[in-house]
Amino acid sequence: MRDATLRELISVSREILTTQGVEALTIRAVAREMGMTPPGVYRYFDGHRALLDAVIVAILDELTEFVATRVGEVDEADTAGRLVVASRALRRWAVEHPREFHLSLVVSPPEEENQAVRRARGQVGKLFGEIFAGAWQDYGGASPAPWPREPRIEPLAERLVQILEITMPSTAAATAFTRCWTRLYGMVCLESLGLPRIIGDEAGDLFEAELTDLARTLGLPEAALGAAR
Repeated sequence: MRDATLRELISVSREILTTQGVEALTIRAVAREMGMTPPGVYRYFDGHRALLDAVIVAILDELTEFVATRVGEVDEADTAGRLVVASRALRRWAVEHPREFHLSLVVSPPEEENQAVRRARGQVGKLFGEIFAGAWQDYGGASPAPWPREPRIEPLAERLVQILEITMPSTAAATAFTRCWTRLYGMVCLESLGLPRIIGDEAGDLFEAELTDLARTLGLPEAALGAAR
């Protein structure tokens, strides 16, 4: 019964988040929706931060599962297609769940970050890293525009790979992954905020242009971009 109540508390919290915004997501609001007293909610969460952390974990778990499910529909041998599908799935989920996605971006200082949140946050990048590594193995070495050495970026890339607990074929692959991940993730963040729509981009054309540019730089076949859409 405790687990069922905990799941319901998180579900109600997400409903408040999506319909009223993060400012409305308080212990008192959740208690009111659940027909509980605030002290009753505190039996499950020791404070507002703990409640937010639980919601963030649920959101990130759902996002990871969504991307993994879409990727699972692509043949494992089609590493280029899997990378493209994963990228588009990330965008789709973020655009369809903007408030949840924005909350998932909230990062506490390292010394204060909840371990469960850190795990959930890392699993999204880890999934993409593993997919990227497969595509790099097949196409990275034959890229029409080889990735140059970038001494300033390499330590950052190695750190990211270490944090995500993934293995890259080379330092060049780790650097390329870091740059691709930040560019695509950054584009998704902008689109989830609705900024491209201000200039009339309703269909994600800016994201697709960015994805196409990265795919070509990585040497992925053009068919991957068309077949995976």
